[in-house]
Amino acid sequence: MVDAPPARALLRIHDDVDAAVRPLVRLHGERLSCRRGCRACCVDGITVFDLEADRIRARHAGLLEAGVPHPPGACAFLDDEGACRIYEDRPYVCRTQGLPLRWVETEREDGTPSDPVEYRDVCPLNDRGVPVDVLPAAACFTLGPFEARLAAAERARAGGRPRRVALRALFRGAGGGP
Repeated sequence: MVDAPPARALLRIHDDVDAAVRPLVRLHGERLSCRRGCRACCVDGITVFDLEADRIRARHAGLLEAGVPHPPGACAFLDDEGACRIYEDRPYVCRTQGLPLRWVETEREDGTPSDPVEYRDVCPLNDRGVPVDVLPAAACFTLGPFEARLAAAERARAGGRPRRVALRALFRGAGGGP
């Protein structure tokens, strides 16, 4: 798994996301409440592409086999103090949480095309200072391009049939998964 092209693509994507996030963390340092143990964004029920799940399986086999997932209601990978037990290998979605986010929708809910509409959001704990809706676009993490790269890497890994996995389902014991 580690030498497979999709796995290398995942590492590049994570590295690129981290590089894009660093200046935003510096820019928004005063407004960010995100610190070790903050778990406001670490909700239960998050799913990831199997490509990211493969990385977690490979690098945290002992935890998944014998470890106990955090109780339901928060991410299964939190420890008793609210810190992430797989932080270095955390999925894409976890790498952007807390930051001001922006995305552009070009479809209505029914799937029909529409004029582009920009949306923005930020963790309520970080919603202070300049309102997120008036920040320059460059001061927000733009969702979309990295997801597209991740989806392409997953399609390459899965032979065109992407699969998503609940993080909690990765645990083998203690009610976490198979």
